Amino acid sequence: MIVKKIYGFSFAVFIAMFSFFVFNNTAIAAEMNFSVNTAIPDNQIDKSKTYFNLKMNSDQQQDIMVTLKNDTKKDITVEVGVNTAKTNSNGVVEYGKSSIKNDSSLKYDISNIVKGPSSVVIPASSSKNVAFHITMPKESFDGILLGGLTFQQKSSEVNQDKAKNGTTVQNEYSYAVAILLKETDKVVDPNLNLLQVNPGQINYRNVINAELQNDQSVLMSKVSVDAKIYSKNGKKPVYTSIKSDMQIASNSHLTYPISLNGTSMKAGDYTLKMKVTATANKQVKKWTFTKDFTIKSKQARDLNKSDVDVKANTNNSNWLYIVIGAALLIIIIILIVVIILQRKKNSNQ
Repeated sequence: MIVKKIYGFSFAVFIAMFSFFVFNNTAIAAEMNFSVNTAIPDNQIDKSKTYFNLKMNSDQQQDIMVTLKNDTKKDITVEVGVNTAKTNSNGVVEYGKSSIKNDSSLKYDISNIVKGPSSVVIPASSSKNVAFHITMPKESFDGILLGGLTFQQKSSEVNQDKAKNGTTVQNEYSYAVAILLKETDKVVDPNLNLLQVNPGQINYRNVINAELQNDQSVLMSKVSVDAKIYSKNGKKPVYTSIKSDMQIASNSHLTYPISLNGTSMKAGDYTLKMKVTATANKQVKKWTFTKDFTIKSKQARDLNKSDVDVKANTNNSNWLYIVIGAALLIIIIILIVVIILQRKKNSNQ
């Protein structure tokens, strides 16, 4: 299955229970200058799928083929990427180039196993076959290796065409094709670890990040998180976050953000209590975590300075104080005038 994505948003292409959401290829072609089709090999596990889901042996080598079709009347350049799947903070599996670091549990990186060209020129109104060479690790492994191929027209070509057409919004589209490799049918038991809890920001808004690690070679789907943060020894949570229908890629980590909802971050000692439920290998698993952490004064101060909601609330509060102060001043003046007039009236009687 081939999926598209709009840059400017997270590179989010994801699979649920190894099945992709299906997009209409005609609609995609209308937005892009080329299309992508996969040639499914004989060792495809499920031949009804159009992404690569292959069973191979250790140290086996194999070529897989993708056909790129140019629907325009001029040559176009397509940039190609090979990436290991990672998990973004929204609980969505990413297959494109990402700033997210590889997890420490990742033993085999798809980008080292699957090799192909970095770019391809497709002649006008023509098709071109692109081969990718797979070299499986010499050491046998259980579970899956998960990654993806990405295809995007060269930015300078897209922007040049849009500039000629007078288009100012320059969204760039990309195809992604998943690659799932396995060697054995052994069921891998899923496991989650809560590695660390730290204050941070997303889109200039304060959050507390809880880093959940999937250290096994298994995809987790239907992931639900119920997170509560308490002041140290507190009985009532000061922050709460509940989210469901997420995923965590094999051997990756989910940095789960707990929003402060526009409130100022306060220094102090806290405790995170988190319940996580996920489906893996068609079985539901549950985990419970408790972790103490500290927010330092400098951390809170620096984050509050750059939080756009905190600054807006502070500015609104300042205006409110000014209005209240002015109203009180007017009332005091009125009271003084009334008292003076009353005294004058009494003295004249």
